[in-house]
Amino acid sequence: MKQKGVPEKKLMTAVLTAVFLILILCLCSTSAANAAIGLGIAPASITVSDAFKGGTYERTITVFNTGDETGTFELTAEGECADWISFYKPDEPDTPITEVTVPGKGKASVLVKFDIPADIANANYTATIYAQSIPENKGVEGAVAHAVIRIPSKVVIQVTGTQILKGTVKSITTADTEINHPLKLKVVFQNEGNVIAKPKIAVTITKTSEGVVIDRFVYEETGIKPGKEGVITVLRNTTGRDTGDYIANVTVSLGEEDELLATKDLHFKILPLGSLTRRGVLHGLTIEGKPLVNIVIKLVANFENTGEIDTMAKFKGEIYHEGNLLDVLESDEMFVEAGETANLVSYYKILEPGSYTIRGRVLYSGKETEEKEVSFSVPVPEVETKQNASNRSVIPGFEAGLTIVAIALVLLSLFMSKHKHEHEHEHKHEKRKRR
Repeated sequence: MKQKGVPEKKLMTAVLTAVFLILILCLCSTSAANAAIGLGIAPASITVSDAFKGGTYERTITVFNTGDETGTFELTAEGECADWISFYKPDEPDTPITEVTVPGKGKASVLVKFDIPADIANANYTATIYAQSIPENKGVEGAVAHAVIRIPSKVVIQVTGTQILKGTVKSITTADTEINHPLKLKVVFQNEGNVIAKPKIAVTITKTSEGVVIDRFVYEETGIKPGKEGVITVLRNTTGRDTGDYIANVTVSLGEEDELLATKDLHFKILPLGSLTRRGVLHGLTIEGKPLVNIVIKLVANFENTGEIDTMAKFKGEIYHEGNLLDVLESDEMFVEAGETANLVSYYKILEPGSYTIRGRVLYSGKETEEKEVSFSVPVPEVETKQNASNRSVIPGFEAGLTIVAIALVLLSLFMSKHKHEHEHEHKHEKRKRR
């Protein structure tokens, strides 16, 4: 009897060991899936010094995706001054965001704004900015929670009641222009204070051949935010002026007492109309956003003004579906300075799946660039049931593992029942023999 029970116990031990190993493998596969998620944030800490009450300050953070696939990460702030913090795309500084999408092994910049209340006490205020992963099954009913990675960046804002108005002029420049086109003066200004600075730019223009002042004006409308470097562009109409050589004396000052920061004489020419070259290059077309049915995509035309004079530019294009002309696209007209590059943006809502091609060119100064094109495919929408969505939300590796474990447990239960039945039968047989 005892010898017969030995292999049965070994079999039971083997089954239990197999079940245990299957569970371990499931947990390992889950850990591996979570390990594929990677996230980083820089800098690790932000300090806003000498923040003035009622002021707005900006800093830039970088979110890193160290995983292999594109990920979307949520942006939040917690702490005593969390309400002062908001997030924006660097190229759309007026539209707040709550999350950022980063390609695999890539990074994305986020503009952080700090709006200081006007009625708070002088003190140091703290908060923490977080970037955290968003589970793919977020909001799916019956979903199993995935691990969430959360990375902090500490914030300290030192609020002071003392206004600091200070700045440095980095450069003052101009360029030749054509008659009836505006004269353009550029002042690069670094705000070293804690409030918005509006430098006072005084300009006196003299015609070289006559030595007499023909124009005099003051410009002080552009404000530069604290801690920022900005380009102040001053335009002056040349209509009615003669062609020839001129000198512009430019003086930059700051504050109520007009503290002198810089002064410079700039030589320039007013040329006959058409003297300066008009050239432009369309470098390419790109699609932003995942092309899906009922999703609006963003088409970006990257245009460089390679000419000698500023111009207005507009993208015009055609969109083809399966080789057939479907619709036309057009961006807003944009002012592009000489030597500068601009992104001309247009939008299109996709209504059906298939292959698409967008072809177009940029129109500027009565000219047009060479045509460029971009192609993409839109998949057929997946019809998902609630059950399918729930099934996809299960932690990776658990579905097969749980099935195997269930089978093993059923077999173990049958084995135990059979073993109990045989044991009772043998016990009755022994009783009858003793009688």
